[in-house]
Order: sequence, then C-alpha cells, then structure tokens
Amino acid sequence: MKSNFYSDTELQELGLKSYGKNVLISRKCSIYGAHNISVGDNVRIDDFCILSGNITIG
Repeated sequence: MKSNFYSDTELQELGLKSYGKNVLISRKCSIYGAHNISVGDNVRIDDFCILSGNITIG
C-alpha cells in the first residue's frame, strides 16, 4: 500500500529544481513547472495545495 506522500525516489522523478531532507509532499498536491520549484528541509505540503511558478518553500 502506497503512502499518501511521495517517496524520495518519486520526489526525484517529479523533477523539482531542488528539495531538502525530511520533505513530505502529498500525492493530492498539484505541481506545475516542477523544474522551477525548490523545497527546503523539513517541509510538508498537504492535500489540495497548488504549486506553480518560480517558488522557494522553506
């Protein structure tokens, strides 16, 4: 049974610009332009969030 959050391998496959340690991103989150998105350490992004654009979180 899969977790509600992406695994580390799946985070790599999303194509994020960068991401840190202890990152939890919900499978129900919508991500557009992943190559422009950076996520720092200890970040949790829950259901129904929409990430789009050139953004840095954490």
